[in-house]
Amino acid sequence: MKNLRIFTQILATGFIFFFYSEQLFWSRVRPGDSISEWLSTWVAYSLMAFIFLSLVKYFRVRNIWALFLAGAAFGWIAEGVVVQTTYESLPLSISFTGLAWHALITVWVGWYAVRKSLHSPDPFATLKISAAIGLCYGFWAISWWGEPDGGVSTILEFATFSLVVTILVIFAYRLSDWSSTTTYTANRWSIGITGGLVMLYFSFVTLPAQPLAAIILPILLGLVYLGLRWNRQSEPEGSLLDSFNSVVPAWKYTCLLAIPVCAVAVYSLATILNLQWRTNWVLYLVTTPLGFILFGMSLYKIWRKNTKLASY
Repeated sequence: MKNLRIFTQILATGFIFFFYSEQLFWSRVRPGDSISEWLSTWVAYSLMAFIFLSLVKYFRVRNIWALFLAGAAFGWIAEGVVVQTTYESLPLSISFTGLAWHALITVWVGWYAVRKSLHSPDPFATLKISAAIGLCYGFWAISWWGEPDGGVSTILEFATFSLVVTILVIFAYRLSDWSSTTTYTANRWSIGITGGLVMLYFSFVTLPAQPLAAIILPILLGLVYLGLRWNRQSEPEGSLLDSFNSVVPAWKYTCLLAIPVCAVAVYSLATILNLQWRTNWVLYLVTTPLGFILFGMSLYKIWRKNTKLASY
């Protein structure tokens, strides 16, 4: 039963990552999308979720700054290994999307803030954050109308897509909470095999496509490792994974339906008014520098805490 719960936690976290990093990002069913492609993408995100959860556990990630570093590792594996967008528009591409989307939105908001709201005594916490996500999601979705490969979904198509994927992620959150009652552990064999697969992919797919990755990615992940090692030295046993093992009332999960409700409201209004706003640029201009700032702050705050403890 313990192994089943840990495996479920990995798959559920993988789907939460898939939801925020892919489904909210693309905001529609794209030409060429298929169930098999979605399943394979979910598997890929689940492998990255395994790495992320193992980092959170091993490096005793108990605060948002260390969490951002773990999210950066996930983001740069996704964008610097699996795909190679990290190297396309340097230096800005270092932040967008590895830091600005994956670490900030997927991890800080989707994995942490939403789950924290579900476990909060405030009955309206999940509703408020879900509504905020939905509003941002709706504004982001209309940006695809101006892209060459974007395409315009009808209100019904957008509403159907948003509702279906949100229902699926609600199940993922529920399974993640159910499986969190078991202490997360990862044996050396599973870590070694996963790390080996990443290295093989990096060597035979990433490097031939982007030789710069041989220099840039080790530096980026080296900074993450340095910060997380400082964090482990300054924190007691335990991690944020221990914070989500309480029972969540079933009705709280329904508050997540505010995501598609608010998103569809914004999308419908934009459609009726025929708005052609490049809302993606607003996100780029805000989150790209913010990603760099938060990464620097995370390293600094963890280093400062570690040096203070070392001086006692």
